[in-house]
Amino acid sequence: MLAVDFATTGRSDSAFSDLAPRLDPALAVWETRQPAGAGPLPAEEYLALWDGGAAADGRRVRAVLGYCAGSVFAGELAARVAARQDEAPQLVLFEPKVPAPVGLYRDFAAMMNQFASVLTADEVGAAQREAEAARTDDVDFGAYGDVLVRIFMERAGAAFAREELDTELLDEFVAVFRSYVSYLGAARGLDPSATWRTGTAVSSRTPSEGAALAGRTVDIDVDHADMLRDARVAEAVGRIIGSYAAT
Repeated sequence: MLAVDFATTGRSDSAFSDLAPRLDPALAVWETRQPAGAGPLPAEEYLALWDGGAAADGRRVRAVLGYCAGSVFAGELAARVAARQDEAPQLVLFEPKVPAPVGLYRDFAAMMNQFASVLTADEVGAAQREAEAARTDDVDFGAYGDVLVRIFMERAGAAFAREELDTELLDEFVAVFRSYVSYLGAARGLDPSATWRTGTAVSSRTPSEGAALAGRTVDIDVDHADMLRDARVAEAVGRIIGSYAAT
């Protein structure tokens, strides 16, 4: 199984590393990594890396899983896998979502909250207000990401200097956030409407808008942040993949 996610943002949401131990141990779960590169990358850079690795390995792909924005890539990745093997993999979409500036703002706000031990409450609030003010109706996604990086560097940089902390840690957070913005921006370059119709959306009690575009839906009464660590979700995935094995 191939799992598409960006799980290096220090988020509190569950991840595929939580789900994998609950699935059939006979199945290997490969999770995507980000391609090298400091600047924004096109979607093809991501897809070529991930599909190329799976193709070189040579094993049959039973399923492609995608989480949130990763579902956009997962749909295209599943289509590429289907084109080269005798049976199409199952496509499982967890809260499928096309990235938007409002979501990027929420991720930025959450990241700022992680620095509450370094920044004052006023500094965190000021950074979040500045970021929200920059999110206009017609804002360019990539440009908005650059604005958020600048705000973070200015606010966190001042705090790091004040506390005499190692700036290498700050640089690492900035690099991860830049990579995350590139990942989301690349996903926005794909149209998932056709590929999502071939998949099954697994939704929490607050389903994403993208779930309505899936061919099938499975609803689980669980918080969004906990869905990949929930036993009922794992059971649902097992049933979906099991139906593939029976065909």
